[in-house]
Amino acid sequence: MKSENLSNILKSSGFKNIELDNIIESKHILKRSGGNFRQYLFSFYDQRNVEWSLRPDLTLSSVIKFIGTKDQKKTKWSYSGEAYRKQNKNNKSPIIKQTGFEIFGSNTKEKDDYEILKTSINIFKKSKFKKCELNLSNIEIFHVLVNKLTSLPLRWREKIKRHYSREVYFDQLLKKLSNNKDINPKIVEQDKAKAERLRKKDPLKMYSGRSLKEILERFDLKNYQDPRNLSNKNSVKIIKDYLKISCPIEKAPKVLNDFFKKNNLNIFISSDYFPINKNNNKNIKVIFNTNINRTVSYYTGMTFNIEVKTNGKKEVFLSGGRFDNLIKDLGNKKDLNAVGAAINRSIL
Repeated sequence: MKSENLSNILKSSGFKNIELDNIIESKHILKRSGGNFRQYLFSFYDQRNVEWSLRPDLTLSSVIKFIGTKDQKKTKWSYSGEAYRKQNKNNKSPIIKQTGFEIFGSNTKEKDDYEILKTSINIFKKSKFKKCELNLSNIEIFHVLVNKLTSLPLRWREKIKRHYSREVYFDQLLKKLSNNKDINPKIVEQDKAKAERLRKKDPLKMYSGRSLKEILERFDLKNYQDPRNLSNKNSVKIIKDYLKISCPIEKAPKVLNDFFKKNNLNIFISSDYFPINKNNNKNIKVIFNTNINRTVSYYTGMTFNIEVKTNGKKEVFLSGGRFDNLIKDLGNKKDLNAVGAAINRSIL
């Protein structure tokens, strides 16, 4: 696709093209993605000992720029450029070429979700690809599902939701809950006895950066107030089975509602829940897929991607979603919703 054709589509849809900064403070990245993401950053320190990084993600850069404008009104931006991440076994290059488009201050969620999807479909139609799969999901459903699994301790439900984007660690959490091999009853009793002895000491004494009071409060939460039990296998199975669901979008409400009913979960998905609810284009197959876009930690609602075949294998042509918490998380005083998408320009 020619750059001018892409620019024309975005401009005609009301997106204003902007330039993004090439570097951002590392704290903004690590606050959202955690310390495990540091290994992928190209970073350095300035004379004031402030750490900066080449932007690893264009959405973070656009949100920071938007906050800097102090504009709280609905805003539609588009941009193009490179993101930079150190190579891992799945990356061929540290340079990721993207074009993104986003709606900030998005208070009409259903309308704006559909606009991002419609713009994405229009971009696909002008590309060199003839067919695609549009995978559509909503992370809110997963969060509601986990909240309903009340046999799991609250702290574990929160941990599962928080680490959904870290697939390897997420699987480790489920494994622990499933077999409980990390719990040795004999050692637990020994630890309880040690805790009772420690209660007699100064609660303000520091151990590895935490006070004894904080350590004992955390210990009591795990062992007395919100303990794990030995019957978590069914909850783990429900989570794993949910993440296997994939079906044509028009069947999604029934498939989901049957799944929730089978597992005695009081959740209902209406027929008009998704911004696209039917397949009406023979070249675009719309699929409900629970297990997509999981590497992005800041998605909060609708999430989607468009997959195409190139050189005999599937590649993500475009992906996006709703990120309603990111603007405030990165420093804005007011809650503002947002939704957007980015095109993988390396396969255009």
